[in-house]
Amino acid sequence: MKLFKVAAIAAIVVSGSAFAGVVPQFGGGHGGGWGGNNSGPNSELSIYQYGGGNSAVALQTDAKNSDLTITQHGGGNGADVGQGSDDSSIDLLQKGFGNSATLDQWNSKDSTMTVKQYGGGNGAAVDQTASGSTVSVTQVGFGNNATAHQY
Repeated sequence: MKLFKVAAIAAIVVSGSAFAGVVPQFGGGHGGGWGGNNSGPNSELSIYQYGGGNSAVALQTDAKNSDLTITQHGGGNGADVGQGSDDSSIDLLQKGFGNSATLDQWNSKDSTMTVKQYGGGNGAAVDQTASGSTVSVTQVGFGNNATAHQY
């Protein structure tokens, strides 16, 4: 019986290390962690949540040499992020409470998207399909809303 327990634990450790995404969560009540969908060579998808009640959904598919990072501090922040662009990156930082972001970057190459939200009740909707381009949104305070489209 002890051999079976050791084998089962070893199998969990091996299968857990095979995931391409990093999904650490700190605190309680997180609804996120849907960051397990990452495909494309040399790409990385990471979700970091500190606080409680934060939610993150991330999809990275057909993205070669790309990075997608979501970092949430505080509570009640929400993120829905998708990327399918080569040699590109998305970086979302939310600090505060009740911030929301929907970010999409598809069919482009060498593109960068950076969204930072500090405070509460801020909202951002950003999508980009233009190659070799950069979108940057920074919101500080409460109740700000930004929409950006770059094609």
